[in-house]
Amino acid sequence: MKHRRIITLLLFSFLLIGIFIPAQPAVAVGPEGYRNFDQFYDYDSVATINGTWGANLFIGNDENKEFDRILPKGTQWQIYGYTKRKDGFYYWAGGNQWIQGNQAGVRVDNEPDAILNVIAKYGDSNYPDFYWLTDHAINQYWGADFWRVKQIGPVSGSFINQYIVYPDGSAYLLKTTDHY
Repeated sequence: MKHRRIITLLLFSFLLIGIFIPAQPAVAVGPEGYRNFDQFYDYDSVATINGTWGANLFIGNDENKEFDRILPKGTQWQIYGYTKRKDGFYYWAGGNQWIQGNQAGVRVDNEPDAILNVIAKYGDSNYPDFYWLTDHAINQYWGADFWRVKQIGPVSGSFINQYIVYPDGSAYLLKTTDHY
């Protein structure tokens, strides 16, 4: 009888810890959160097409790129890298095929994945004084599993925007009135 009480108390304690404490501490991401223009980055992942009508697929990834077709919404594609161009991010799908980044989300396993989804969809301020702050949250207001991402300004505690990013790569910009 005593053991059952102790086990129940321990389980209840672990449940409270899981609800009120994030699984991972907040991590400030500095200059590595900002990517250089026209540089290729190896990145092995799966992109889920989440644009309103699907995602544009291009042949080539420069100013001479050619539109090939629209990839259907909800489909998944293996990607092997990405680049940041003046007109946005592009995910490399092999060969010379490139998926428009603001119309796809990549699987989120860590802070850089969450940040990549935000800047590929919403853009990056490119101000060196700003940095990204992320943490992984479980069982809170915005769902059972998500990443909170803030773009923090040069004044301590100020932020420009805040986002919620889910494990499938769906990223949402919060309004200033939304609770974080």
